[in-house]
Formats: sequence, C-alpha cells, structure tokens
Amino acid sequence: MKSLNRTGSGPEKTEYISSRYQDSFHTSYDDLLPVVEEPAVQFYLDAMRIYLGLCEGSITMEAAINAVDILKQNPEYTSCPTNPIYIPINQRYKTKILENLKTLNKFNLFTKSAIRSAYNFVFLAEQAPINDSDLSVLMTLSKDPLISLVDASSILNLAPRTIARSIERLRERHQFRVSNLLDESAFNLQSVVLFFEVRDGIEWDSIENGFNHYPYVKSILKTTMTDIGYASFLIPNFNQNESLFVNSIKSLSKAVFEYSSLHKQMQMGAVANPELFDGESWTLPENLENMLIMDRAVNPENYPPLLSCSGTKPEFSKEDLAIAQHLKLDARTSPSKMSDSLNMGGWNIDSRKVSSVIRRMQQRNLILPYIIFTLPKLSSNFCFEITCNNDCRYRILETIAKFPWAMYYLSDRGIIVWTMVPGEHQVDYYQLFRALEQRPGINAVHPIMTISPKGSRSLINVLKNISYESGVWSLEPDILDITEYFEI
Repeated sequence: MKSLNRTGSGPEKTEYISSRYQDSFHTSYDDLLPVVEEPAVQFYLDAMRIYLGLCEGSITMEAAINAVDILKQNPEYTSCPTNPIYIPINQRYKTKILENLKTLNKFNLFTKSAIRSAYNFVFLAEQAPINDSDLSVLMTLSKDPLISLVDASSILNLAPRTIARSIERLRERHQFRVSNLLDESAFNLQSVVLFFEVRDGIEWDSIENGFNHYPYVKSILKTTMTDIGYASFLIPNFNQNESLFVNSIKSLSKAVFEYSSLHKQMQMGAVANPELFDGESWTLPENLENMLIMDRAVNPENYPPLLSCSGTKPEFSKEDLAIAQHLKLDARTSPSKMSDSLNMGGWNIDSRKVSSVIRRMQQRNLILPYIIFTLPKLSSNFCFEITCNNDCRYRILETIAKFPWAMYYLSDRGIIVWTMVPGEHQVDYYQLFRALEQRPGINAVHPIMTISPKGSRSLINVLKNISYESGVWSLEPDILDITEYFEI
C-alpha cells in the first residue's frame, strides 16, 4: 500500500496551512493559543480561535466562513467534523474554552488528545432544565420539523412570537437544530458504511490517518470502550465502479482488520419522541419486547419516517447539491439567508433558485427533515450494527420508532441504529438489542458506546472542482481505491 501523501489522478492533496501563518484576524486571547507543529493539533486550536473571535466580535461572519473553509482542508476534520460558525454564541462556552486553554498552558499539555479533549468537552450537553412551554414546542416540532409559527400557534394556543422565542431558547440551551437527510443517490453518490475491528498489532493512528486522507470518507468512529468502529463513505459513480471500491475495501480488510462488514444504504430516517420526558424523568416506551417476538405480524403503518435511495436524477445539478447540503445545516432557514451563505462559499445562487430547488427536492421525496436536541438525563449514546434478514430489519424499525431519539440506516446487510437513551434505561435498551442475537434471522449484533452522536463532513468542497454532467462525475475510477491512502 502506498503512502498517505498520494499524488496522481483525482483530487489533489491540499496542504493545510495553520492559522498562525495568517493575519486575517486576531483575538484578545491569541496569547493563550500555543504554537504547535502538528496540523491535527492545530485544527482544534483554529476552531477555538474562530469561535472566540465570533464571541468577542473581532472576526466578521464572512471572515469566519473563509476561515472555516481553510479549517475543512485539515484532514482532522474527518475525525471531528466541527463548524464553529454553527455553535451558538454562548458565554458559558467561551468561559470554558478560556479555562481549558489556561489549564493546557499551565501543565504544558499540547498533545493532540489533550487539546482535542479541551475543545470537545466544552460542548458536551449540559443538563439544562426545560420548561413546559419549550417542551411542548419541541414535541410539536418533532412531529413536523418544518411547521410554520402560525400553524404551531394554532396547535399550542401560543402566539407565534412566543413560539419563536421558545425555539431560540431550545437552540441556546438544548442545542436544538432542524436538519435534513438527503437522498444523495439522486446525485449519483452512494452512501456506504464499513464496520471493522482492527487487528492486534495495528496502530489505530495509522488507520485513522488513512481514512482522514481518503477524499470520500464522511466520518469515522472508534472509541476506547469498544473494539468495533466504523467509517462512512459517499462514493461517486458507484454503480459503474462498485467492484473496484468493494475490492479495495476487501484488500484493506485483509491487511488490517480482524472483522469487516460493508453496508450499502437502501433507506434511512430519524425519529424523536420527546413526549417520553415529563420535565423530570423519562419513561420507557411500551411494548419494546415486541421486537423480540418473531411470529408477530409487522405493521408498516408503525414505521418511522423513511427516505429511500431512489437512484440518479440527471436533471439535478452540482449547484442543486450545494443547496441540499446547506439544508442539512439548518432546514428552517430562509432561502435568502441560504443564498447569502452559498454566495459567501463561492456559489452564485439567488434566493429564487434556492426556493425552486427545495420545492423540486420535496416533490421528488429527496429530503427528510428531522430534529436534533439535548434534554436532561438523555445521556447515553449507542450505535448498533445488526446484520439480519429483511423481515427482522423492519421488525426492528417498527420498535425503534418509539425511542426517545434514533437515526437508522437500512442496508443490504441489515440495519444500523444510532440512538440517544436516558442513562437510567441504558441497560434496558442495551440488553434489548443484545437479546436479538438469540433470535432467528439475526446474524450478529455489534454495539458501540459513543460520547455523543457524531456528525459528518460535507463532500461538496471535494466535489466542487469535479465536472458533473447528466448524472455522471468526471473522475478517474482509480481515485476510489482506498488502499492507495494507507501505509501499513
């Protein structure tokens, strides 16, 4: 396998330039930011600097967007896809960053793990209480994430202005956001997830570095608490190049993995049930044990929302993909604000075009809105890979529709579930999934405990300079060979 610093066909490797070589903006706290040589360490310092600049007003939003574009060129962005622009300006977060930086300087802790922890732990969910009015608004949005303020007011008997203020409180105190799932297959992009267990004697850092440099990796996760990890991909022209990509994964697996399992996405979705929370505690959903009863009929009407991979739609363009990617950041944003954001990112797209593309994607069922939030005691996070037959896949889907929060990915091998559950019930949910292994039709269940649900990077910047005509990306197939990015 070749070096990570690959040259040749496909996207050129971008050298990341750390912010200490740039004079685009300064903050009052620059003296707290250490000088480091390793780009992966600099990534977290840059993210903190951008956020601090926004907090004190020493950087404009346009300059921050440009700085984040540079931040995304750092391979570490694959491991930790963070965007300081979309973190709420919050005095508590600012204070925590400054305190953590002072601690790092005091004890001379400038390793990647120390600085990454100093950054990530700032934004761990706080156990902020939620009032009854805000919880009611959250429940309404969980059923219809794009509901208008006027329609919500008629349901809740609250003034639209009151609901708007409630949404702002949810954003600040509970990290509330409305996002969109996108049927990326419409743009000839195939979502694939690889679950793996690293062989004894193989260093995780070498695996992580390889994944970070492969241009079509969206996210990677492996914790110290579990042996199993995963990497997600978005592969262009998959139908034409499936065998090349799959064979390269097999070659990589033989070299470095004890276990590997490749899932090609068929459907996906997300569901939230904040009504299980009464402001003080969570209740367990009813009839969870039905997931284990294999001779029970499954009712499709009980399924949570599903978005299917419908295949390439040649009428959609790369500009349309850029709009769709921005919808993931804030699905409730106005077309004019989205147009402004796109223009600052180098896409000359007006608000009428944005509105038109969103309507077309909605009409063709290419997007599915869902909500993300934190609430007290919703503190345990799991990912389960379940390899199973088709009947079991939908039986599981029917049950997770009742969970407090879940995201699901149906594949040709089974189903993948990411879920947030109350700490007091984590054993109940964990044992429910592990008990599936004893049921017919279930091949294996692999759990991963995570710190928090991870996001993923957008590949629109990777694809921006690649021609896309009539549903085909103009790239050489060899670029999809993942083994070229590993040095084992």
